[in-house]
Amino acid sequence: MSEWDNLRNSGTIDMDSVLERIGGDESFLRELLDIYIEDFLEKCAQLERAVAQSDFDNIKEIGHSLKGSSGNLSLTGLHETSYGIELSGKENNIEQVKLLFVRLKEEFIKFKDFLPPEKRQNIEQKMPSMK
Repeated sequence: MSEWDNLRNSGTIDMDSVLERIGGDESFLRELLDIYIEDFLEKCAQLERAVAQSDFDNIKEIGHSLKGSSGNLSLTGLHETSYGIELSGKENNIEQVKLLFVRLKEEFIKFKDFLPPEKRQNIEQKMPSMK
């Protein structure tokens, strides 16, 4: 089964909806997913730093950014969790942000597990951990 079949059947991404929005171009979807993954990992590292500094403005911005990119790819669990991070940043609730960061990583792992092994390994090496 290909990575696209895996994703299509995983329930983590609405592949048909995303492909429809981008005109059915699977190679473009591969590029979008690669960009999303790199951006997600960078945003997680930024979020970890923002939480350590209780930088709520940055937490809100990161949550908002992740919410948008996850929504564009129909990654519902990641979208909802990112929205929660954005709201917790607005409420200055650091403990809630920490809990949601753990959930964000769990949701990302669900998505990541349907990618090819070489992509999964690269992601695991770059994934920050909340302290």
